[in-house]
Amino acid sequence: MQTVSRYLLDNLVIVYTTGYHGRNSMVYDRRIKVFKGVSNPISFTFKNEDQKAQDISVKNYEFNLIDTESSKSVLTKNLTILDDGSTFSKKGKAVVTITAGELLQLTSKFYNYSIREIASDNTRTITFVDAAYNAAGTLEILDGAYPAVINSTEVSEFTSTTGPLKKTSSAIDATPGENNNMALHTISVYTKGFTGSLRIQGTMSQTPGDSDYFDITTNDDQSPVIFDNSTGSSYFNFNGVYTYVRFSWDNDPGNTGLIDKILYRH
Repeated sequence: MQTVSRYLLDNLVIVYTTGYHGRNSMVYDRRIKVFKGVSNPISFTFKNEDQKAQDISVKNYEFNLIDTESSKSVLTKNLTILDDGSTFSKKGKAVVTITAGELLQLTSKFYNYSIREIASDNTRTITFVDAAYNAAGTLEILDGAYPAVINSTEVSEFTSTTGPLKKTSSAIDATPGENNNMALHTISVYTKGFTGSLRIQGTMSQTPGDSDYFDITTNDDQSPVIFDNSTGSSYFNFNGVYTYVRFSWDNDPGNTGLIDKILYRH
């Protein structure tokens, strides 16, 4: 039997909030590593030049992730202050979590990051990543440690006239060999002024005809899914193993809206 150690560590970074006088200096910043496929919480502790934690319980801070090639911000999030004023162990700490979804569209490479204090009048004040007046730290996005997320399948053509409703998509491979009995499927439905019905259908046939499909009920017990003057995106989940799925929709009388596209992931 092989025994392998794993370490449960806080991704902890020191941020300096006041000036530098040469005492207890930290001469470089530690590079942050985050990994695609999971959410990555990062803790920051706010100190002065004497390495003493500062009370930030009534302050607001903003995290920015910056592409070093374009110099543009690719992610901006507010930090959550953990300091409740009761224990020294929490004093001066804040956390930001970079989610797996936020990392999907970002290239695996080195980025800069910075943290700014947001004053009550919405002005931004600098904080430092080390005691040498450096405002930008280094963050590396890595992949390969966790399974890659497969891109959603975009369904934007509803040309079949033989489905249960007026507009029906073609058969979409639901990859049953990769799923178990509780396989989760997610769709994002993009509508424009749409009032009508959407049916989600599945089949276990390898060469399905219309009679081989059956209606699938979403996890919130909708079948069909009803829309009322909907514009924007709506999310639905359903479970099960299917060879193929398809989507069929039609307007209520008098409505001229549409379902523009459906993003499907399983």
